[in-house]
Amino acid sequence: MKDCIFCKLVKGEIPRKLKLETDNLVVFPDIHPRAPIHLLIVPKKHVRDLAAASDKIWLEIKAATLKLAEQLNTSGFRIVNNSKAAQEVKHMHVHFLGEVGLEREL
Repeated sequence: MKDCIFCKLVKGEIPRKLKLETDNLVVFPDIHPRAPIHLLIVPKKHVRDLAAASDKIWLEIKAATLKLAEQLNTSGFRIVNNSKAAQEVKHMHVHFLGEVGLEREL
């Protein structure tokens, strides 16, 4: 989608600092972090939300999440996915929130 900010980030039309890239995903820092480590895991293909995401994408997100947690040596992390009206950007993405504990509210 030509007006989608995440599609532009995926294509490199907007500068970003990739933390991880696979054949189907890119990972970069959130510009408004809500945790000490706040990354966005974004499918390269425009997928609107959870309802449109394939099982393959979810398996890749799982693998990327575990790889990030290991690389960053996080003491704790959460992943968050917003869908439909809860999405600010209408391109599926997962928030990786690192260095969060039980007491942290989102």
